[in-house]
Amino acid sequence: ADDNQLIYQRTPSVLLVENDAASIDVTRFFLKNKFILDIALDGNEAVNKAKEKIYDAILMDINLGSGMTGLETTSEIRQLNGYETKPIIALTAFEMEGDKEEFLAGGCSHYLSKPFDKKTIIELLTKLTLKSDL
Repeated sequence: ADDNQLIYQRTPSVLLVENDAASIDVTRFFLKNKFILDIALDGNEAVNKAKEKIYDAILMDINLGSGMTGLETTSEIRQLNGYETKPIIALTAFEMEGDKEEFLAGGCSHYLSKPFDKKTIIELLTKLTLKSDL
């Protein structure tokens, strides 16, 4: 019976754009067995992965160290076919007044401050990736 369920309920795929190894490990642990998680370590890699595959949601670290910022990466991905309305969740440890508005104005659809707990991220991703035909 389990095999039949897989046909109807595809595991959602999520792209995590994150350059911090510890954050990657934690997120991978939280999402294990619930989501297919791909990792991009920087903005360029994220854009390339998004070109190859349509993810159900993207977790976008805003502070990616060197190279493109999370918001620049988001804006590039938003221009790709299929990503106009996909959930892109801004992840950031820096929570300052006005940040959330800036991220949402920058193309992110949602916002999560770090550190987040397992329940929060799973509930958010489940809500965003559940394909409901109702």
